Amino acid sequence: MVKNMNIDRQYIINEFKRISEELGKKSIPRKDFLKNSDVSEWHILRLFGSYNEAVIAAGLKPIPKPTRPAQEEIFEEMFRVFSETGGVCSALEFGRKSKYSRDLPARVFGSWDKALLSFAEWMRLSGRDIQGLSEVLKRKKFFKLTMTEETSQIKPESSLLEQLPYKSIGGGRYGSFINFRGLQHAPINEQGVVFLFGMICFELGFAVEAIRPGFPDCEAKRRIDKRKDQWERVRIEFEFQSRSFRDHGHNPADCDLIVCWEHDWPECPLEVIELKTAIQSLSE
Repeated sequence: MVKNMNIDRQYIINEFKRISEELGKKSIPRKDFLKNSDVSEWHILRLFGSYNEAVIAAGLKPIPKPTRPAQEEIFEEMFRVFSETGGVCSALEFGRKSKYSRDLPARVFGSWDKALLSFAEWMRLSGRDIQGLSEVLKRKKFFKLTMTEETSQIKPESSLLEQLPYKSIGGGRYGSFINFRGLQHAPINEQGVVFLFGMICFELGFAVEAIRPGFPDCEAKRRIDKRKDQWERVRIEFEFQSRSFRDHGHNPADCDLIVCWEHDWPECPLEVIELKTAIQSLSE
């Protein structure tokens, strides 16, 4: 294979076609492509937006994303697991006993507690009950419960549900649920961006040399030749939103790349890696 130091869209497409022919496959898993090519994950994300978009551009069959089960299926599984364990269990225990991961209800409903809230309403409508469900919900103050000898139905107090979202009481704030590996919430500031980049930098083709308080924030090396294992130096500035680079008065001549959570500066003169997009591809 002839090495092209200037990797562009056509080069990546040709790499897909070459590997497809060598492996005799029309659908190439990500790990097989990265193993057989000098193209990094970062190049694919920057030029195509996602791995499957690059696959489609090369005329190959994309890897199907796993389909998420319907809410009804999740409720049925929760009912089965709770019945097996003798009552409502923790998310961790659910993951051990269930055919689904422990994070699935939280991803679908926003949190494990909200999954229990929705499950309780489903149970009410279906006329079923699970031992301990009313006690759990009562502790979490989701419901005003009306339990009698004649019925075990749980009736939600509509006024509580109508209050969502609640007014802040001054507690700690978190981003939306992303459940990406060990990070449960999306970043809401620059520090979160730094942490997330550190989690995935090597997969994107970067190795961090130093992080400092001054501008630019980070000195790193970026892999430019996988087969020869060659790297080049890059200067990185972290921002929660890319436009903050301009608002902070930074000089683009002193920086090579912006890493952010949200890219909201279309006319930015520098390369930008938007982590919100990057993790969607990495978690496929």
